[in-house]
Amino acid sequence: MDNDTGPPQNHINQLNSGPANVMNSLPNKQHEDNQRMNYTIPGILHFIQHEWARFEMERAQWEVERAEPQARIAFLQGERKGQENLKHDLVRRIKMLEFALKQER
Repeated sequence: MDNDTGPPQNHINQLNSGPANVMNSLPNKQHEDNQRMNYTIPGILHFIQHEWARFEMERAQWEVERAEPQARIAFLQGERKGQENLKHDLVRRIKMLEFALKQER
C-alpha cells in the first residue's frame, strides 16, 4: 500500500539501517537549502555596500594611523637638518676664529 502522506517504506528502512550521520545530514541539508533561498538581490547589494563602507572606514583609519608616523618622521628630519646647519655654521665660525688667532700670532 502506498501512502501519499509519508515517505516510502524502503526509504525509511534505508535511513534506519544506515549510519547515524545520514539521518543528521538531511535536516542540515534542508537548513542549508533554506539559507540559500534567503539570498535576495537587495540583500546581497546591502551586504556588499556594508562591506564596502567597512572597508573604506578601515582604509581611512589606516591612512590616519600611517600619517601620524610620517608627520613625526618629517618633523625629525627637519630637526636633523636644522642641527646639521647649526653644526656647519659652528664649524665655519671655529675655522674663522682659528684663522684669526693664527693671524694674531
